[in-house]
Amino acid sequence: MKKIGFISVSLVLALTSCTVQVTPRENLVKKALKYVGIPYKYGGESPAEGFDCSGFVYYVYKSIGYNIPRSTEKQLKAGRKVMRGFKKGDLLFFKFNGKLHVGIFIGNHHMLHSSPKKGVVVENLNKYWKKHFYRGVRIL
Repeated sequence: MKKIGFISVSLVLALTSCTVQVTPRENLVKKALKYVGIPYKYGGESPAEGFDCSGFVYYVYKSIGYNIPRSTEKQLKAGRKVMRGFKKGDLLFFKFNGKLHVGIFIGNHHMLHSSPKKGVVVENLNKYWKKHFYRGVRIL
């Protein structure tokens, strides 16, 4: 019985002394999720004032040490183009009536973005979003 206890204690000690590396992608998604519920504000780029779509992306990337452009059009050109096989943190661009909208892919067919009607929200990438999809961009 003591041997089993020793093995259990040793295993617990070994597990608690391990350090888990958090990737920049996971860190970005974790930080971005903190802003769910922040209201939309055209031109906004902080939690205090609210976010527009590109201001939200700009702020979150800056919070993990990546200086990306502020505007949607410049963010579109900031990284490598990807059309499928998205990874957490990739930027997803959509076109509506000739205007661009950007969100952050967070995995499992979901993105995080600042919606003019709902503020910062998590959205399922359903048929509506797929219909308007324009391009993905990988920065990380």
